[in-house]
Amino acid sequence: MRWAEIEVSAGPLAQELVADLVSDLCGGASLSGDHLCVTGWLPADDRVEDRLLLLRSRLDALPSEVSASPVEITVRPVEDNGWLLAYREFFQPVTAGRFHIRPPWGEVADDRSLVDLIVDPGMAFGTGHHPTTRMMLEVLSEMPPAGLSVLDAGAGSAILSVAAAKLGAASVLAVEVDSSAEENALLNIRLNGVGDRVRFVLEDGPPEGEGPFDAAVMNIVADVIIALAPRVRQALRPDAWLACSGVIDSRLDEVTRALEELRFEILEVRESGEWRAIICRRT
Repeated sequence: MRWAEIEVSAGPLAQELVADLVSDLCGGASLSGDHLCVTGWLPADDRVEDRLLLLRSRLDALPSEVSASPVEITVRPVEDNGWLLAYREFFQPVTAGRFHIRPPWGEVADDRSLVDLIVDPGMAFGTGHHPTTRMMLEVLSEMPPAGLSVLDAGAGSAILSVAAAKLGAASVLAVEVDSSAEENALLNIRLNGVGDRVRFVLEDGPPEGEGPFDAAVMNIVADVIIALAPRVRQALRPDAWLACSGVIDSRLDEVTRALEELRFEILEVRESGEWRAIICRRT
């Protein structure tokens, strides 16, 4: 198998955010000694072009104040020669909340109190390595949706949908607009044995007639949260809770204001580095 080495160069202000994005797509990232380049690896298969376009779109969405200098992507082919083994060692399991997130070839955690969550490092964002995903997994761990119906708007790899099901959700609707994420999401649902409770649909938001849901999660970017929030509100029952992540700190006030205008009550704001997560309730 051939592999693609993905090198992203950016200014120092954008470095942490770029590392987060590369890590989440590739399952990890390494920084150069001067911290001006981030490197990750992807299989050079027929999906790599779509993966790079997805990364490019996420990089383009970085706030202007941290990406004043151009963000450049360089791709180099790498022969196998034991590369798969190196890649598997590179993609390490991570713990978030009650979850032990591992690739299909990873070992189950020694701590059997942790919930085993298998995520194939495919082309969708959401491997558990990004701070926004970790915050959402922590929220689900502290507010387990046992017996609830859950909406996952902007599901990506379906990691949050699977996590909700593993914590006892009665049903989960995973909604994703990007068709390139579908194969990876369905694989993750199957790997975790939750296909009887998680349904994946390709839509630009909650389909009309679905719900009402008892809870919702949105791990996307600020602009999409603001755009989808009215439709998500319509799909939620009164007093349902909503957790949003993927909000850069400079956009927090804008997102909370949009949610409050829709009569969501802000209950808590969490932070991890530059990123923020918002927990609110539909009134």
